[in-house]
Amino acid sequence: MIAALDLSDLTAAALPWVLGAAFALVGLLCVVLTVIGLPGLWALLLLAGAVELAGRWLSDGTLLTFSGWTLGAAVALAIGAEVYEFAAGAAGARAAGASRRGMAGAVVGGLVGALLGAPFGLILGAIVGGVLGSALGAIVMELSLPGRTLRSALRPAQGAAEGRLRGIAGKLLAAAAIWIGLTIAAFV
Repeated sequence: MIAALDLSDLTAAALPWVLGAAFALVGLLCVVLTVIGLPGLWALLLLAGAVELAGRWLSDGTLLTFSGWTLGAAVALAIGAEVYEFAAGAAGARAAGASRRGMAGAVVGGLVGALLGAPFGLILGAIVGGVLGSALGAIVMELSLPGRTLRSALRPAQGAAEGRLRGIAGKLLAAAAIWIGLTIAAFV
């Protein structure tokens, strides 16, 4: 006699794969959000938490998608990436001779530029906007100091733009690493 197929066993076997695939797809969108200056890293971590909770709820507490160590490492890497991105534009401006005011202008200009550039190409527009915004923010704030000329503000602006670009690249690499690591963990 042929045994009847138990749908609850099939569902339980498919659940980790469905959750892993959902995490991989939605997580990739979170990485894209990181590029445009939105909190994609934190959305990725919230997604991982939601997948973990959903897996436990749907499996009556038996399914563990991510270990505590995996999530902890992802949070630590995300914090490091945020600090790096935040500081990179200011550090680039500072290395090129900017004042504290110029460094602050580079940070604020980079954030505003990324948001204003996003509608002109979600990824490329945000990157260009962030880099240009960082440079313009440094220029504006350097020019607000007595005795500064446009010529003297251009070097810190270039440093701010280069730093912002390094910050974006570093944060994007971290977001991709977190996404890859958590995606692998979801299927292992």
